[in-house]
Amino acid sequence: MSNLKQRRSFMNRKGISICLWFMAVFCLSVVSFASRGNAADKIPLSFATFFPQTHFHSTLNQMFADDIKKKTGGRVEITVYPGATLAPPTKTYDAVAKGIADIGMSCPLWVAGRFPMSEVFEMPSDIPSSWVTTMVYADLFAKFPFKEYEDVHVLYLHGPGRNVLATKDTPIKKLEDLKGLKLRTSGATIDLVKAWGAVPRAMAMSEAYECLSKGVIDGNFAVPEVLKGFKTAEVTKFVTITPVSTSSNQFVVMNKKKWNSLPDDIKKIFTELSKEYAEKQAMVWMYYDKTGLEYFKSLPGRQVFVIPADQKEQWEKPAKEVLAKYLSDKEAMGLPAKEYVKAFQERVAHYIEKQPSEDQAVKWVEQNILKK
Repeated sequence: MSNLKQRRSFMNRKGISICLWFMAVFCLSVVSFASRGNAADKIPLSFATFFPQTHFHSTLNQMFADDIKKKTGGRVEITVYPGATLAPPTKTYDAVAKGIADIGMSCPLWVAGRFPMSEVFEMPSDIPSSWVTTMVYADLFAKFPFKEYEDVHVLYLHGPGRNVLATKDTPIKKLEDLKGLKLRTSGATIDLVKAWGAVPRAMAMSEAYECLSKGVIDGNFAVPEVLKGFKTAEVTKFVTITPVSTSSNQFVVMNKKKWNSLPDDIKKIFTELSKEYAEKQAMVWMYYDKTGLEYFKSLPGRQVFVIPADQKEQWEKPAKEVLAKYLSDKEAMGLPAKEYVKAFQERVAHYIEKQPSEDQAVKWVEQNILKK
């Protein structure tokens, strides 16, 4: 009898153990399945940019990534790769189109001839600031078919303000002073520099400091931001603000297949935040242009010249010839260049009266980036 009770007790304990084992396995399976489900729901994205990590444009890119994560409830996680660590600036567009990077920011005009519609920003114009550049770029993209971006999904477009002349040894007070000087430039701006009588030298901005210091070039035609950002103020003595100038632009694009795979609610979040961050990027450009010129002025012996109004026609005449050639070339390509440039000029005039001041841009950066 005692043996029977022992056997029953053993069987009961064994049965309970088996039940507990099955329950444990079931619970672990549920947790594992849920974990796999949550992991599958997360969308990891890579963001390639050439700006160094310390640059405020990179700061904004990280803020954009953080806002996307927050507004999607953690479903989308963007990893920003600054300093061209994922793709070089001239290859960023292709890297995104091919899926090497999910998102990319770079300058389309660094690839000559690849982005003909975007080249209008390198044509002579009255663009006064990055804010105007950014607003005009968005309007033109909404109105005209930019086939140059058909391989990707455009999140937003932005760009800096006007270029200035920074020279090493020769002060530029009139157009004739430029004759024969070797100036670093890029893209379609080469045509304007040549029309002004200078000798264009196409090179990356990262090469400007060394080439200026060694006398390989005599000056740089670029946005004031580089005076501080790339420290070219240390190897130049004079800055000239010309009556007509050129600008540049930047794209922020996403791989088209990746974009099409996103749920509609996440697409909406990307679209809303992209519009917001385009203007934020413009404010950062304005900040850098103002502080870049101020940094230049703070160095000993530096001088800034503004070409007077009575010389405006001398500078504008060759500039108009450059614009006429752009129109002719692009019309021959089958692009609506005349209509496009007309709209460009109209939008520039429209936004000039609406732009924030440089002081407002500096205040915005101080409150939203420097204090973070």
